[in-house]
This record gives sequence, C-alpha cells and structure tokens, in this order.
Amino acid sequence: MSDSFPFTNPQQLQQWHQGINNANRNNILCHCRVCEYEWMDSNFTATCVKCNSQDVERISAWQFPDD
Repeated sequence: MSDSFPFTNPQQLQQWHQGINNANRNNILCHCRVCEYEWMDSNFTATCVKCNSQDVERISAWQFPDD
C-alpha cells in the first residue's frame, strides 16, 4: 500500500465503507435511459419504476455539491 493510505487499521477502513453505505441510503439518483424518468432510491440494482427497464444510470446523490 501507499504511504498516503489514510487508514491505519482494518476497522477504520470498515467504518469508512459503512459511512459510504449510510450516505447512499435513499440517496441514489436513478435515471432511466429508456423513458427518461428520474427518481431517488436506495438500491443500486433498481429497475425503472415507470417502464420496468434495467437500463438505469445510478449516481450517489451525496456526491453532488450543495450549492
């Protein structure tokens, strides 16, 4: 590993992963590439709630700036 790795033990890495999972809960922006419908979800494997397509783009909404 690199000297710049920010975690000194496996527990810190696990806590970081859990923080990302918590941030994703109900904060995934889903965009259907077929019908253009958009919705928020907590499932990275969600299918479109409008046309049932699986061609869905998913972006973690916490990655967008608040301003």
